[in-house]
Amino acid sequence: MNIIYQKVFSSLLLISVLFLLSMSRSAAAKSPEELELPFGLSMAPNTRVVLFAQYMVGDIEEINGSLATTGTAKDVIAFYEEALTSLGFRIFSKTNRADRISIAAKRGKGDFFSISSSTKVYEIEANEVGMRITIRIAPTP
Repeated sequence: MNIIYQKVFSSLLLISVLFLLSMSRSAAAKSPEELELPFGLSMAPNTRVVLFAQYMVGDIEEINGSLATTGTAKDVIAFYEEALTSLGFRIFSKTNRADRISIAAKRGKGDFFSISSSTKVYEIEANEVGMRITIRIAPTP
C-alpha cells in the first residue's frame, strides 16, 4: 500500500511542477542544442541533452532536463562528481544502487546540482541510458 501512496504522490508532484511550468511566464522550453551548463561545466562525454526547461523561481534560475548517454550512468555521475568538487561544490547525497545511481551537490547559498539515472526518460535510442538533471543557480550578490 505504501508503494501506491509513493506513486500517487510522485505523480501529483510531477503534475504540479508541469502545471507551474506551463503557467510561468519566465519558463522557456528550448531546443536541446541551446542548453549551456552553468558554473563552467561541460557536457559529460558521450552524453546529449534530450530536453530541458529553464525558468526562474523567485530570484533563482532553475534548469530541469533529461539527458541520454551511450556510456554508463556511473561514468556520467563520476564525471560530474569530479567536476563539481573541483568547483567548490559539496556532494551531500550519493546513491549507488543497481536500480539508481545519483549525486546531489550544493555550493554557497543556493547553487545546486543533481543528476540521477532514470528509466523514465523518453526519446532515447536503444543503446542509450536516460538521466535526469536539476540545476539551481543562486543570484549573484
